[in-house]
Amino acid sequence: MREKKLDKRKAQGVETKKKLYEIAERLFTERNFSDVNVEDITDEAGITKGAFYVHYESKDALIAILIADYAARADSDYKTFLETLPDDMPASEVLLALTQKIAETLLNTIGYENMKKVYQMLLSGTVDTEAVKGYSRELYTLFYSVLEKGMRRGELISTLPLEELSRHFVMAIRGVSYEWCVRYPDFDLREHTMAHIRLLIEGIQIHSS
Repeated sequence: MREKKLDKRKAQGVETKKKLYEIAERLFTERNFSDVNVEDITDEAGITKGAFYVHYESKDALIAILIADYAARADSDYKTFLETLPDDMPASEVLLALTQKIAETLLNTIGYENMKKVYQMLLSGTVDTEAVKGYSRELYTLFYSVLEKGMRRGELISTLPLEELSRHFVMAIRGVSYEWCVRYPDFDLREHTMAHIRLLIEGIQIHSS
């Protein structure tokens, strides 16, 4: 009987945690991260703030989980997008198409306010953001695969190892998006991201004579 009660309590805990996650996800979609507080989430869930902290260390910790899950979904979307492109499309054009897709996601899905919060969390180091900043992220693999294909076809060349080159492309996008946060609203994220990636491509592209 005692085991059944424990199992029931455990199941209720799992259900409550899931409910908090889903409510937070919806509220953060409707508003910005900074505009939603713990009380907004717990009031809608019908639980106390104390119960919230049983499941999540802080609002930022919950945001970090949501961001990690979103990053994984975004990377999956980028991968699916790449698979829709023609196999014979030049690597330089594929890189630009992928970059444009990423810039549009930052602009239209994540947005400036939320991106600013992501950078604040990355810089503070108070919660685990490895899923976003870690080199094991799928986004690096996607750039690696495009660059590797371009080199194999004789379209691109570089003295850098492919892994390092891939990191430079992701670093470039991250740097421009940070500049967007600093200079918002007087900064065209799409235009500057594309221009920056074109500069990188120009440095590794083999031009036929």
